[in-house]
Amino acid sequence: MRPRRRSIRLRLAVASAALLTAMAALVLAAVYWLTLDALDARVDDQMEHEIESLVEEHRTVGLDGLVAEVRRRSQRSGNSFYLVTEEIHGSLAGNWPKDAETGRDGELTFGEEVNGFHIVHRLRVESRDFSDGRRLLVGRDVSAEHAFEGNLRIALIGAFAFALLFAIGAGLAISDSLLRRVNSMNATIGQILAGHAKQRVPVRDTGDEFEVLAGRFNALLDENDRLLAQIRSVTDDIAHDLRTPLARMRTRIESALGACRDPAAADALHALFTETSAILDTFNALLRIAQVESGALQGGMAEVAFGEIVRGAAELYAPVAEEAGLAFEVDVADGLRVRGDRHLLAQAVANLLDNAVKYGRGRVRVAASARGDHVELVVEDAGPGIPDADRARVLERFVRLEPSRGTPGTGLGLAFVAAVARLHGAALSLEDAAPGLRVVWRMPAPGSREPARAV
Repeated sequence: MRPRRRSIRLRLAVASAALLTAMAALVLAAVYWLTLDALDARVDDQMEHEIESLVEEHRTVGLDGLVAEVRRRSQRSGNSFYLVTEEIHGSLAGNWPKDAETGRDGELTFGEEVNGFHIVHRLRVESRDFSDGRRLLVGRDVSAEHAFEGNLRIALIGAFAFALLFAIGAGLAISDSLLRRVNSMNATIGQILAGHAKQRVPVRDTGDEFEVLAGRFNALLDENDRLLAQIRSVTDDIAHDLRTPLARMRTRIESALGACRDPAAADALHALFTETSAILDTFNALLRIAQVESGALQGGMAEVAFGEIVRGAAELYAPVAEEAGLAFEVDVADGLRVRGDRHLLAQAVANLLDNAVKYGRGRVRVAASARGDHVELVVEDAGPGIPDADRARVLERFVRLEPSRGTPGTGLGLAFVAAVARLHGAALSLEDAAPGLRVVWRMPAPGSREPARAV
């Protein structure tokens, strides 16, 4: 089972959003706690100042002065409450709420009826006990502060929700910005793999790391093209320079063979003629592959009847398969058309059939059909097949596996097929036919906008 692909775009977006959300949460939490701490500190300072001033009043002018001051403050107070008590007479002065407790410090609640509504107040309480048994209580209604705390909490939750949405949007924007260049490079690589070897990654004059990477990637492609061109040039030059003298040599051997009357010499000349012809065929195949890979033959492409090409090749190899004792099955749909070079496609199909007949055992099956916007050719045999590890390697030049060493050939047949497939934007895949080898050639039909992909 193939591992599930994990998108780096999603991971970048999640990481960026998580970082921005964590930062927003820390900032909002700091604002919340610092604001509450400042409110509490202000109320505590006010209450501390007020109770200390009343204690000072008791110390300087006694109980009567304290009671008078508490009565005065009780009359003008809006959200402050006072109470002076003693054990014998109870309450002496103050505006302490009737339902509020008088025995503890801290925060307590009391209710009152206002215009038919029951309103609950929160009271912050601080007290002082005097040596004569009397007690002073100072309370501050902090209901407004609690309401402000609730509103602040709602506002910060809303701000956090907005920050979360912003972080997700920013994460997606950041990931898109970072991956835009990567996707551009990936698209260029896809075009190069599809046969457009001259494509390069667009480079802008921004000087950032992605532009440096794109520039070096283009330089790498240029250097790779240069080295490949040198290798092909050497190979092609050797093939081209030796083809003419080899052709002359074969002609002279053929002439000498016709004039020879000595059977032993004739056998030697015939063997020499066969070897020379094989070498000449190899050089011709190399030059043909070089022409295909250079793209010089793209100008000859036109819409052709692919089904007729396959039928023609099958008719050519049917007698050969019959002579080899193979069951030769042909199933070609009508109306199959592709855009390409007729001669190159015919040679590629012929090479596939030649390999199937040469290495097949028992049967060879040839099928061509339409698959959506593509045309698919399948050539299948029941021979020894090709191990999975060698299937990519056999598409290279001069590669011959051990089971085929004793069979005539140059190791260039599948290399030529692969070159023609790249020239036509076709996908070529080698599969296990269990037993045998299945070759699948898949190329776009005329008008198809989707590139072929290996099946």
